[in-house]
Amino acid sequence: MKPLLLVTKQGVYGSLQDKGRYGYRAFGIPLSGPMDNVSFHAAQLILHHFHDQTSFEMFVGGFEFEALADSIYVLTGGCCTCLVNSSPIEMWKTFHLTKGDRLAIKNVSQGSIVYLTPLGGFHSEYELGSSSYLPLGNLGTAISKGSILYGQVASPLKMNRGLYAPYRPTFASSITVRMFKGPHFELFTEESQRLFLQNPFQFIGGNRMGYYIKGPTLQLQNMQDILSEATQFGTIQVPQSGNPIILMADAQTVGGYPIIATIHEDDLHKVAQMRMFNTIKFVLEE
Repeated sequence: MKPLLLVTKQGVYGSLQDKGRYGYRAFGIPLSGPMDNVSFHAAQLILHHFHDQTSFEMFVGGFEFEALADSIYVLTGGCCTCLVNSSPIEMWKTFHLTKGDRLAIKNVSQGSIVYLTPLGGFHSEYELGSSSYLPLGNLGTAISKGSILYGQVASPLKMNRGLYAPYRPTFASSITVRMFKGPHFELFTEESQRLFLQNPFQFIGGNRMGYYIKGPTLQLQNMQDILSEATQFGTIQVPQSGNPIILMADAQTVGGYPIIATIHEDDLHKVAQMRMFNTIKFVLEE
């Protein structure tokens, strides 16, 4: 491995993520991995990685780096202004950094998450089969100002690569996602079931553990104790406030709140890229 980048300015939140930590959910360890699988896997495809390598995932930009060595990179995910030595570069295409270059990831204008991936991927120690950072489990490597990001040894690309614009994901401010009824769907009042399926909800904040959404208040037919159920990325829980919570990549593996639905895995990337005050509508997948 070799040192690639020095973090000279820390943004809102950034973490190293690979495909995820499989095989440990039975022990209470979340899957982790990328929030937006589509943008993450696009980077692997562009860089011609035969296996998923580690990317640096950033929420709403704000990070700046100094190159410590020459390497090839690609930026994927939400639309943002990206500068190399103050000159703009295009996302979804490979670009070259030489030692001493400055890379700045400015504010994200559409979507919320950006992935920076070097040729060969970043290097981080494997813990429980993954390099994904999980702060609550003290797994992986925390990144902050002054941190050095190391890279893997990789064969050089023979040419520049990228994803044509028509094939790049779009990031709408209003999304519709497919979902399946949860184990407690029928415990909610008929009015709550109807409101959940017919009304949009607004994203009001969250992190890699869960996204909070607000809309019509959802109520159970009867207040009752509910046994804890297994949860996953995409599970929609409803606490006593009646405002749903969408569990995300770092969420707990078991939860005690009623589960009204689970989002289709192919639509999770759209949920992950929501910005504050974006809206989401749920469609029942039969």
